[in-house]
Amino acid sequence: MAGRVSREDLLAVFGTAADGVHVVDGEQRVIFWNSAATKLLGYRPDEAVGRYCYDVIAGGDYEGHPFCRRGCPTIEAVRRGRSVQNYDVCARRVDGRVVWLNVSVLSVDDPAGEGRLGVHLFRDVTRRRRAELLAQQTIEVVGRYEPAEGEGDAGTALGPYPAPVPRLTRREMEVLRLLACGTSVPVIARTLQINGTTVRNHIEHILGKLGVHSRLEAVVFAAQHKLV
Repeated sequence: MAGRVSREDLLAVFGTAADGVHVVDGEQRVIFWNSAATKLLGYRPDEAVGRYCYDVIAGGDYEGHPFCRRGCPTIEAVRRGRSVQNYDVCARRVDGRVVWLNVSVLSVDDPAGEGRLGVHLFRDVTRRRRAELLAQQTIEVVGRYEPAEGEGDAGTALGPYPAPVPRLTRREMEVLRLLACGTSVPVIARTLQINGTTVRNHIEHILGKLGVHSRLEAVVFAAQHKLV
């Protein structure tokens, strides 16, 4: 029929999308993989197309349980003609690095007449997810230091750390601020143009000066004393 859109025409629409895009058929095999998906996850189209999507993405949920699997909730929605607005999934790049993706899924008719296709659009939300985890952990740590009912007087704010606040060097302050953003040791090293061993030494000095036992406690201390 004149004017009929082919599967190739449909997939070409996603070729230059800014989001990563992979398209799966009803059997969950990847039939399309765009360049943005390669940038995000490292797989070339020839390494992804033809494989099951759950083997390529290998995504997990917030608690680390496998999410991407045969007959997952999203593919069931696609088969019923329903799109999925968005969800977060923890995936692994081809080099093994973890990346958090926010995924939206469209259910579209397959122009080839083979049921429906699942169009997955995804973007990197790793920094946002790390910030959420850091905030959650900070709340838990601060909660452990809250005074029990009846301890102290109403006008005195009790804290677990002694005063005065220890003096940190300029470099130690730079490292502490990056830690407060949830930045990993390798990224701190690249940002400050020093090696990882030096970063870890700075962290040990920071912990010693602040009188705390973990990076998270150091961040909590810094927030309480307005160092960051």
